[in-house]
Amino acid sequence: MNKKIYSYISIAAIAAVFILTGCKKYLSREPLDTITSQAFYSNANEVNQALTGVYNAYGARTVAIGVTTNSPEPTSLYAKMDLYTEIGLERGLTGTIASGSYTPTNGAVANIWFAFYQVIQRSNILLLNMEKARPVMTVADYRRVEAEAKTLRALAYWYLIVYFGDVPYLTAPASNNEITSGTRTPKRVIINSLINELTVVCNDLPWLPTEAGRVSKGVALGAAARLAMEDKRFNDAANITDSIISRGPYGLNPVFQNVFRLAGQRANANNEIMFIYPYGDADAGSFNYLNLVQGSRNQGGQSSHFPSQFLVDLFECRDGLNIATSPLYNPAAPGRNRDPRMSATVIVPGDTVVVQGFTSIIFNFTDRFQFQFNPTTRVITYSSTANVDSANIFGPRANGLGNLWRKYTNDRDINGNAGNLFKVGWVNMRFAEMLLINAEAKLEAGRSANEVAASINRVRTRAGMPMVSPTVLASTQLLRQLVRREKTVELANEGLHMADMRRWDDGAYAFRVMNNQMYGQSTSRMTLIPGLGVTFNTPPTTPIFDATYGVPTSWPNAETERLRRELRVFIRGQHNLCPIPQSDIDRTQGSLVQNPGW
Repeated sequence: MNKKIYSYISIAAIAAVFILTGCKKYLSREPLDTITSQAFYSNANEVNQALTGVYNAYGARTVAIGVTTNSPEPTSLYAKMDLYTEIGLERGLTGTIASGSYTPTNGAVANIWFAFYQVIQRSNILLLNMEKARPVMTVADYRRVEAEAKTLRALAYWYLIVYFGDVPYLTAPASNNEITSGTRTPKRVIINSLINELTVVCNDLPWLPTEAGRVSKGVALGAAARLAMEDKRFNDAANITDSIISRGPYGLNPVFQNVFRLAGQRANANNEIMFIYPYGDADAGSFNYLNLVQGSRNQGGQSSHFPSQFLVDLFECRDGLNIATSPLYNPAAPGRNRDPRMSATVIVPGDTVVVQGFTSIIFNFTDRFQFQFNPTTRVITYSSTANVDSANIFGPRANGLGNLWRKYTNDRDINGNAGNLFKVGWVNMRFAEMLLINAEAKLEAGRSANEVAASINRVRTRAGMPMVSPTVLASTQLLRQLVRREKTVELANEGLHMADMRRWDDGAYAFRVMNNQMYGQSTSRMTLIPGLGVTFNTPPTTPIFDATYGVPTSWPNAETERLRRELRVFIRGQHNLCPIPQSDIDRTQGSLVQNPGW
């Protein structure tokens, strides 16, 4: 770590101690070796306050590097991570991670590096100093705090490994010498150490968290499963998730979209949500900007985070076939007869969008005026209200390729009239992910197709989709396509896909899907058709799916039929990992070696 990041971590360490006493701004910079903590960590209350500081860091709220006086931007990094892959895109056209045109000075890269080392540093400070409180804490409480801190530290390392590969492995607060002479530890060594640690500390945690927002036994094991997958220890990942599935108190929420709605999160049917970063109703400063960054311009949003056309077209039709082969697919009405998770995840032209004031429109970016929808009478009318999604230079027509996220953007869940100050929590881990890791791990470990299908079918049945067909069960290639497709569409916009995209086939998959011209929805005008709704006048040509991966990779006639953005670049051997921030390379005087190609 460099001195700049080190200074931030110093501030974070102080905040871990004092943030609950009322200070809501960053304190003055101070070197770590002056934080003696002589008067702190003396009892259970102070130890738990410091643990809360670790959780606050794990929220990964974006902070501009070099800014110390302003509050962090309240939308966490997790909401941006899928935008760095083939399933999403940012409003900026160049210089983004997904575009492939970024450099080691990229701000998003620095934010990821800083955010998760902040978690690690706070964890390490707590684990070092809490020993002072051991005589006055119960054994169970002491071990619980220790286990929670180590679980959060392991999760932070998983993200660092996914993005950077081999990284400095710190299990104690960093000294000045370690900062200026940092070296990288092979990720396999880190993973092995963390899995061993997690399988021990999980025994000091209950299966369900002691309060909302804390980690539990299932989360510790889930972190171990993620790490095992990253190292391709598929049998280990299968066995760990088998334990979670058979022994844990987890199930699937019967209503998929309720996992991402405030009321649904609080009810947490069947304990599907295993780990969440919540926002408090009583705290006016506790909120996120998810509705702002994802919402329609007609909705009062900025629409700066978008799903890609790749993701939209990846969702199957209700018959379990892709849109290139299903007779149910109608390109004039792309949202009809599709996997029900699609309408809960993305908004495509012709979909209903709830806007502020609980009125509704039909999403459409090609017409000058809005199609309005009366949810009581279910009547659609063409209005004289200007369509900002079409006209705004930063809207979904100019930048978003004609699609919006719906997951995490449900206006009826806004706290009162809070506008864009969203209270919907960020789901860090849920049971569906464990089922899908279980399925993929068993497939790659050579287990039977029926074992693989058992976990996949639970996820598909909840979604209202057909179970795995005999044809797919009989083909390893088709089953692998299905497993990967399920992981992508089920977990889209949850910040987890980068790990899969880079790991699958050692970057060959990423090379195939990232080197593409970015196309979007049809540029055709739309018309209200009785019985069909608002449809494209001139539907676009259906995409072609890659034979190996079973994903859309070619959009015929797109230059004349579809919206268009940048041509992305993915260089194997370089873009398999992000660069370590250049400032850190410079400050370690060459001991911290850069990733290949950067």
